[in-house]
Amino acid sequence: MKTNRLLYILIVFLALWCLILSSQLSAVSSREDANVINQYEVNGFSTDLTKVVEEIKPSIVTVLADNNILSGFVYKQEGENVYILTAYHGVSNVSNITVRFGSAYQVPGELLGHDIYCDLALIRINTPYEIAPLKLGDSSMLKQGEFLISVGTPLSLDFQGSCQLSMVAGKDMQIENAISVNEERYSYFLNVIEISDPLAQGYSGSPLVNMNGEAVGITSMSAQGGISFAVTVNEAKMAADRMLAGAEIDRNFFGIKGSFLKDMYNYEKTNLNISIETIDGIYVERVRENGLAYAAGIRQGDVVTRINEENISDLNSYLRAVYADAPVFTFEYIRGGETLTGTINND
Repeated sequence: MKTNRLLYILIVFLALWCLILSSQLSAVSSREDANVINQYEVNGFSTDLTKVVEEIKPSIVTVLADNNILSGFVYKQEGENVYILTAYHGVSNVSNITVRFGSAYQVPGELLGHDIYCDLALIRINTPYEIAPLKLGDSSMLKQGEFLISVGTPLSLDFQGSCQLSMVAGKDMQIENAISVNEERYSYFLNVIEISDPLAQGYSGSPLVNMNGEAVGITSMSAQGGISFAVTVNEAKMAADRMLAGAEIDRNFFGIKGSFLKDMYNYEKTNLNISIETIDGIYVERVRENGLAYAAGIRQGDVVTRINEENISDLNSYLRAVYADAPVFTFEYIRGGETLTGTINND
C-alpha cells in the first residue's frame, strides 16, 4: 500500500512538472512571435515600401517640355494655382510645358521661376481639383545607408509612374558645379545627396522620398561613372519660397568646400589640431580664390564658426548664410587655436 501511494504521488508530481514546462515554453514562443515584425522601423513610424509608393504617387507628375520628359512633384497649392518643382535643365529655353497627372489628366504649365545654381524650376498650373502636395522632410536628418524611393517617368511615357529603390550613399557631399550666368562662367561648390543607384534619364526632377513618405531631395544631375546626385530639399525649399515671393534667386559665392565638425570623430579633430570641445563650424578643405571667404582671409585648414549673425553648425545654417541678402559679410574663424575675424563687401 505504501509503495502504491508513493507511486501515485510521483505520477502527480511529474504531471504537474510537465504542465509547468509546457506553459513556460508556450510563453517563450509567444514572446518570440511577438518580436517578429515584417515592417521597416523609421524614426518611430512603422511603414513599408508599397505603402509609401501608394501614398506619394498622387503628388508625382510628368513634365513634358517640347521634346524633353522630366519628373516632378506638387510643392504647394493655393486655390486653383498648383506649383510644381522639377529640374530646370529640362524646361529652360522651351516653348511649351505640359504637366501630366497619372495616365490621362494633363494641363499646360508656366515656368514661374528657376534657380540655375541648384538646377531647380518652379512651374505653375491652373486646376479646379485639390491635389495634395508632397510632404517635405528635413534632409539634414538623413543617415548614410537610409533607404530612399524615387517615383517618376524614366525614358518615355510608357514608363510613367515607375519607382526605384536606392539608398543614401553619401550625405552633405560637395561637388564642384559650373554654370553660365549672363555669359559669365561660374564654378562653385554645391551640397548634394549621393544616391547609391544611378537613375535613368527622365527621373530628373523626381523627388527622393524617405520611408516616412517625405521628400528629402530632388534628383538633378549625374556624374561620370553613373553616380546620381540630388539637391537637398532644404535648399530646394529656400529657393522655391523665393520664387513664390517673386524674388530674384542669387547665391553668395563663399567658395568653401569642407566638412562640418558635428560629423567628425574626435580623433579626426585631434589629427587636424581642432579642440574636441569645438562643436560648431566647418573645416575648410578647399577655398576658391575668387570667393568671398578667400577675400575675407579664410584659408585651407581654418574652421569657420560664424558668418554674420549665423552660427555655422550644419548645412541648414550654412545655406541660410549662402542665401542671405547682405551687403557685407563678416567671417569668424579659428586658426591655430586663435579666433579671428574677416570682413568683405558683397559687391
